[in-house]
Amino acid sequence: MSNNKAIKHKGHKMRPSSSRPPLTRLAAIITATPALTNATTDSPDRGFLPIATITDLAIPPRPSLRSPHFGIIRRFGQDPIVMTDTVAEMNQVMADADCLVPEEQVHAAIDTMASAITDRLKDSNPLLFCVMNGGLILTGQLLPRLKFPVQAEYLHATRYRQETTGGILEWKLQPEADMKGRTVLIVDDILDEGTTLCAIADYCLAHGASEVLTAVLVDKEHDRKARPGLKADFTGLYVEDRFLFGYGMDYKGYWRNAPGIYAVKGL
Repeated sequence: MSNNKAIKHKGHKMRPSSSRPPLTRLAAIITATPALTNATTDSPDRGFLPIATITDLAIPPRPSLRSPHFGIIRRFGQDPIVMTDTVAEMNQVMADADCLVPEEQVHAAIDTMASAITDRLKDSNPLLFCVMNGGLILTGQLLPRLKFPVQAEYLHATRYRQETTGGILEWKLQPEADMKGRTVLIVDDILDEGTTLCAIADYCLAHGASEVLTAVLVDKEHDRKARPGLKADFTGLYVEDRFLFGYGMDYKGYWRNAPGIYAVKGL
């Protein structure tokens, strides 16, 4: 079969093979060799021409999943790009962290919260909003402890953007459920300054909620609250003013899954 004809194989067409190497394998570096400029040749009638050399460039190897530098992405022909937060770094954060509240104490606090919420809301047909992402774990732990009908929804408003200091409040997903005339319970991981919780509560009231209550696992103790004397209606734990993670709270997007309340070393 001629190489100039397309080869048919299972319905696919293959282009004729070419003697030229793929461009990704060869890079032609054409350089006149200065050392040969004044050289003599064996044949006097053969005029001297600069010699061109073609160098086969080495292709960087593909990154290995077993590389010890986990979290480093190598791009073809470019310097390595190091990811900001690697698994090794996050493991070190956990290893150095202070455990402020062990898991058993967290469970006891959630039990107490569930009991108080049940006493207050069991006959009110409440609409519960989980604040993503921080409130996810608390909501998942809390809901099975509520022995009455609950309509559970979620929303997403944040001001952290995975940084260690606060930013501008940003709505990522506004509530969709009809809250007119309803008692609304907002569940979040932490009451820090309270900017996020206040904004969500104001939104719910403006959209017809008859009552808005808040539940947080942790109230961080300091005097920087968004409103004087700001407190959640249901609070699990009061914790010192440090950079916390675990049970929904994160450090740069990691360790929401930590089984307890931890503080980053030095923060």
